[in-house]
Amino acid sequence: MSSWFRRWLLVLFLIAAFFRVGYVTARYAGEHRWNALNYPDEQAYVLATQSLAEGHGLVDEFGYRATYMPGYPFFLLLFHSLPGWLFWARLAQALIGASAAPMTALLAWFWIRLAKDTKSEMPCRIGKDWVAVLAGLAVAADPFLIFFTGLLLTETLFTFMLVAAWLLILPMHNARIGVTLRQALIAGLMLLGCIFVRPSTLVMVPLIAFIIALFRRFDRDGVIAAAAILFVVIIGLTPWGYRNRVIIGEWRWLTTRGGVSLYDGLQPGASGASDLAHTKEFPELRGLGEIEWDSWFRQKALDTVRRDPGTVLRLAAVKFARTWSPWPNVEQYRRGPIAWLSAVWILASLASAAAGWWHYRHQVRGWVLLLLPVITITLLHTIFVGSVRYRVPLMPLVYVLSASGLMAWLRWYGIRRQDSESAHDQGIAL
Repeated sequence: MSSWFRRWLLVLFLIAAFFRVGYVTARYAGEHRWNALNYPDEQAYVLATQSLAEGHGLVDEFGYRATYMPGYPFFLLLFHSLPGWLFWARLAQALIGASAAPMTALLAWFWIRLAKDTKSEMPCRIGKDWVAVLAGLAVAADPFLIFFTGLLLTETLFTFMLVAAWLLILPMHNARIGVTLRQALIAGLMLLGCIFVRPSTLVMVPLIAFIIALFRRFDRDGVIAAAAILFVVIIGLTPWGYRNRVIIGEWRWLTTRGGVSLYDGLQPGASGASDLAHTKEFPELRGLGEIEWDSWFRQKALDTVRRDPGTVLRLAAVKFARTWSPWPNVEQYRRGPIAWLSAVWILASLASAAAGWWHYRHQVRGWVLLLLPVITITLLHTIFVGSVRYRVPLMPLVYVLSASGLMAWLRWYGIRRQDSESAHDQGIAL
């Protein structure tokens, strides 16, 4: 790794911090704007944090105690004692989010060196390090990542931990590279952090372990790495599961929101968007305990699947389109300059990512592991509700391919230009 590239890592962080800190300061600085909460999930996380601060434990608006994983409320709790603490939490998120830019550059740096590219020499004097820098710049300037920095939601923290985990996991697929136990244990801790912030990450863990062992043909390092990752996640979730056993009377490795989340995506009249406000008025739910509440919603969702499986498939397509929509799903942002900026950005990113995938399509092991979170989380949200917010943390992984695709196009353009100039020179000579 050259000193030039290391300096660029600092530059990427500073650029990303400039955008994020500037945005948070412009939108939320000032006592009258500190406490702005625009979305129900923001209000829920703040309520849970206040409950922790008052010594009542993790309690939601219904008095339930296992509806949210503790990671994000405990993160917010770090700032609770400060005046205007919501602003300081957002500012901390701005710096955490900014660090994802150099981390993505490092991820791309590893990616392009691990991929067996037989046409690795790039004309136009553009080296492989520039692929990594471009990936980092895309993260630094991503308008969605900047926007979510200011929201008290899990996206920024999850993005940071996901990229950190993939920095450790991505090289593990290559049998030519040794894997240390320490590397696997830290990767497991990063994945555990992802789960404590976004519980759906748990679905990926056994897949990651299996793929690492499979791609290394079950060699000693691959099996140890896979076992270590599983071990850390299981051991790390055990205290939370036991806590739930003591408090709600049942082992729960994740939360009691699985049922209502499934119902949200499959309820009668579902549109693919979240719509749970009316469920608070259901008379059937009055007096139900937390476990019964979760079971009631799960059963209703499964009844919908059995009654009309065709609708479930139709909704899956709608949710996929919502998750990868070029425009924001929120109505107020679906027109005007913001909508067009969003559309141009995401379409250009996905088009160049497709070119990058095509260029490296034969390197199946590399791109499968790189895109595993993208594939897994997208499929999950064809079952649950679909939203742009669920793709936001996945974009750093997509940008690795976007930068590769852009460089592949520049390489092709450079070769065509050289051929054209050579033909022209020959014509003059003749």
